[in-house]
Amino acid sequence: MLNIVELVLAPHRSQNPKKTLKKGPAKLWGRGIRDEVKSTIGTYWKSEMIDFNQKTLAVSLLMFITVVAPTLTFGAVYSRNTENQIGAVETILSTAWTGIFLSLTTGMPISITGSTGPILIMTTVLYNMSKSLDVPFLPLYAWVSVWLFGYCSFAAFFDLTRFIEYATRYVLFLVLGWW
Repeated sequence: MLNIVELVLAPHRSQNPKKTLKKGPAKLWGRGIRDEVKSTIGTYWKSEMIDFNQKTLAVSLLMFITVVAPTLTFGAVYSRNTENQIGAVETILSTAWTGIFLSLTTGMPISITGSTGPILIMTTVLYNMSKSLDVPFLPLYAWVSVWLFGYCSFAAFFDLTRFIEYATRYVLFLVLGWW
């Protein structure tokens, strides 16, 4: 009879047994962030701007169209679910801001950003919770975003992403209670 430990460890045993989490020691205290910033800022987008041609224009236009349509759709749903506290204009502005920021700082000149279904669900639940607790929605939403930024910064600062390979489907079932 196959036990749970064998199911969890099976994908890892097929790989090289000498493989560790990542090559080299953990890059604690923000060294990984510093190294990534040094290696990405000004490298990719500079070459894209220098080699501006018809293909670059076509891809940029395609990305614009593929991002704007869902952003407008999600903006309309946000507007309906939050009683016009967040709408299409806010969704377009936030998508544009994050797209520009990511394209300039992360080394991904063509990054697809925008609203997604899980974020829409979380926002709707947060809005309903704020109504039932009689708390203003937008300040609550802002504080949730600040805490999320802090958590992600903490994870990046201490290089916690190196443990993602141990997040198997079995761990997700345990953590989320989908047993």
